[in-house]
Amino acid sequence: MVETKQIVLVIAVIVALILGIGIGYFVAPTGGGQPQTITTTVTRTETTTVTAGGGAGQEIAYLGINALEPIPTSGVITVTVDGITYKIPKFVADRIVEGIKGEAEANGVKEIKIVVWAFGSPVDTTRVINVERAAKIVTALLEKYGIDVKVTVDTEKSQFFRSGYWTQLEQAFVANQAPDIFAMKDLGRVVEAGYAVQLDKYVEKYWPLVADTYKNLWHAVTYKGYIWAIPQDTEARPLYFRKDVLKKLGWSEDEINALPEKIRSGEITIEDLIKVAKEAMEKGLVEWGFYHRPNFGGTPFIIFYYQYGGVLQDPVTGKLVLDKQAMLKTLQLLYRMAQEDKVLPPTMIGTEWRKIHTDFVNGRVLFWFGGTWHWAEWQKVPYHKELGNLTEEYEWKNIGFALVPAPEKGLKPMTLSSPVLYYVSSQTKFPETSFILVALATSAPLDARHAVDSGHLPVRITTQFDQYYQKSKFHKEVVYMLEYTSFEPIHEKWTAYKEAWIDAIAKVERGEATPEQALNEMISALQSEIGGQIIIK
Repeated sequence: MVETKQIVLVIAVIVALILGIGIGYFVAPTGGGQPQTITTTVTRTETTTVTAGGGAGQEIAYLGINALEPIPTSGVITVTVDGITYKIPKFVADRIVEGIKGEAEANGVKEIKIVVWAFGSPVDTTRVINVERAAKIVTALLEKYGIDVKVTVDTEKSQFFRSGYWTQLEQAFVANQAPDIFAMKDLGRVVEAGYAVQLDKYVEKYWPLVADTYKNLWHAVTYKGYIWAIPQDTEARPLYFRKDVLKKLGWSEDEINALPEKIRSGEITIEDLIKVAKEAMEKGLVEWGFYHRPNFGGTPFIIFYYQYGGVLQDPVTGKLVLDKQAMLKTLQLLYRMAQEDKVLPPTMIGTEWRKIHTDFVNGRVLFWFGGTWHWAEWQKVPYHKELGNLTEEYEWKNIGFALVPAPEKGLKPMTLSSPVLYYVSSQTKFPETSFILVALATSAPLDARHAVDSGHLPVRITTQFDQYYQKSKFHKEVVYMLEYTSFEPIHEKWTAYKEAWIDAIAKVERGEATPEQALNEMISALQSEIGGQIIIK
């Protein structure tokens, strides 16, 4: 009875969401310019806890269940893995078992060993672990069907990287020793290098397992008309601020709590916060007003550029774009912050990541252009000089977050999402099995665990209804930022663009060039490196 009531409630919420958002989320994306007819209706994956017979709660995860119809009482395959019971419609389970069995027979093996590579911060290891969980689910499913095949993740060869990822990936492909699955960004670069498998046919075949992916994220995995990856996670890039420092400046509790909404409405801008930062520095409350990342990233560079009206890719030709006016304003703002107002260290580019986190966590910096995942990282990495790992209670008391404010009045606040993607390697012998694994690894029950434990936002609509996700106050309060998000371009030469851009940023912040000089040098570098693939306007 408890299970039925909870499921009906969740279905009602999901139906309301569907009606509000539109059925476009559940229309399978097309590839290669060819229309496809998809007969599968809305798919739901969600987790709930039920209590049976007055006993302990049991976690039930539904995979590929239609949200617009009652939970089927028959035609459902049930498997239990690590204390979680997964229920899968029989027609979906049949398809999974058939696909994996076929690949095992074609390769003459009884055990399919999958190698997974991923990169990220210390809290992102679930990019590998969730594939391991998915392998356990399909192995249990195969056993249920009486199929003598196992799917495992080769833990000896699987790797998690903090840096140097691309170089090692290139070397692995040259040596014909590439992983079966890898999680990273740079879609255009990966595709042009020939490292990824087109996934359109698998997306169509296993559509019930991926149908609840956020619609806008399909754009992040589509290149030249084809789907090349599955979204693994996404995030927002907020501006963090020290509540305790603002209190010392005389701000009331109400004023501090109102700051995110005033930024959201455009009432408070970067110009306003520069004044606050200068005051805090003059009074000796902080060493610096602002920190940003030490290398290229969306925060705040791309965000500022977009806020000033810039675009990075031409929607018709696909070429990269540099808007001189927007880029100049971006460089002028960073120059002002570092060289004129002196609220940003001139040596910010190249600063060690640990110093950045340590300084903000210990209250030496007022504003930090960070990412949602840092909220989780501060709880798991001992940056604080006394507390070590922060407690979430400490974070709520001392740290706030908001959208990146508009640079000036009349512009809009914004954030940026840069999804990490699961690719199926072009060298794998098991492309279909690998796809099934990444589809399950990003399903709501596993997506929720990665999102909450790593501080990222979900890639599946139904993840927000997952009980594990619902327990996270931070995630419920930050998810609105996706309404204000933007994305990086998808282009094989994007890396060269970023290199020229970060060089310009470093020069203006260090005072080695004026914004105008840095922009001219950047344009020359881009024309040399990218040539006809960039539009300068």
